[in-house]
Amino acid sequence: MLPAPTVRDRVERLCRGATDPLALYRDVVPVLDRAVPSDLWCGLLLDPATLMNTGGYHDEGLPVELLPRLLEIEVGGEDVNLFPALVRDRAGVATLHRRTGGRPERSVRYRDVNVPAGMGPELRAVLRDRGKPWGGFVWFREAGASDFSEAEMELVAALAPDIAAAVRRTLLVSEIAHRDAEDGPGMAVLRVDGLRVELEMASAAARVLLDQMPDSRVDGLPVGVVMLVSRLIAAGGRRQSARVRLRTGRWMSVQVDVLEPADDASERLSLVIEPVGPYELAEVIAEAYGLTRREREVARLVVSGNSNPEVASALSISLTTVQDHLKKVFAKLGVHSRHELAARLFFDQYLPRQLSRVPVGGDGWYLPAD
Repeated sequence: MLPAPTVRDRVERLCRGATDPLALYRDVVPVLDRAVPSDLWCGLLLDPATLMNTGGYHDEGLPVELLPRLLEIEVGGEDVNLFPALVRDRAGVATLHRRTGGRPERSVRYRDVNVPAGMGPELRAVLRDRGKPWGGFVWFREAGASDFSEAEMELVAALAPDIAAAVRRTLLVSEIAHRDAEDGPGMAVLRVDGLRVELEMASAAARVLLDQMPDSRVDGLPVGVVMLVSRLIAAGGRRQSARVRLRTGRWMSVQVDVLEPADDASERLSLVIEPVGPYELAEVIAEAYGLTRREREVARLVVSGNSNPEVASALSISLTTVQDHLKKVFAKLGVHSRHELAARLFFDQYLPRQLSRVPVGGDGWYLPAD
């Protein structure tokens, strides 16, 4: 077993050098296993708009023959400690044993999937970066093993933000590699040499967004970005973020984080610029079913696990209006319940893209075909 501080240091270094989210998962878990041992595990990518699984690493997880039943439960049924509920939880980390009051057999997932796989304790963690979920982990221990402890859960919770930020950054890198468009979130690399901060590389979107920041420039960079870098240095390299209002009136979130040190000993930072606010249901889904903009918003909130009153509050509309929009969404997708709605969206729009290995972009949705 390794001490928690050593595990944190090693995981943070892996996060800073990450270039692929699933490779990051494969690198992080063996290190974490020295403090939080498990027998099986899987790492997921999540669409922040719907909280649905957009892909993941399952090679060291549950037997393949059990995955179809697991998918049915995850996207079309009711169970304990599913990711939509976990995302809404403040801690974002929980065990099945605790969520069932020590009676895991109350979970259909436990009865139909975990037990046939010979597994007992299960720990889930959501990876959130500035409140938005980008991925998650599931760890299993063999039947009869002790449950994951509070200390183990606390360590996972402490590392989750760093892993989430790295996943977010690698998705942006993937998008730039496949499609460097001027719309969407922006990603850049800054080089810091002493007191000098330079823009070393930037996506097309990042250049557009930087140009739209109403601020004086220092070596071509907005003063606000340079000040954010200064805050990061003063904080000992801890990730820093701020909100900026563009000339267009849009609010953007700006975040800087440390990458691996450069060969010339100068430091390189990642710069991520993205819209403030919730991510929307992908346009391709809305077009596939002929959803209006409001129907699209209602559908996104419903499949994310929100009740009708919560949807009404989020959109500042009446409960009756929510019900009317939901009826129209059900009719257009040919379903009769919110569980059927989630299943229809996943099996029609998400799973085929996963099976075709379509890469995921910076907004958490799949990149368009070339």
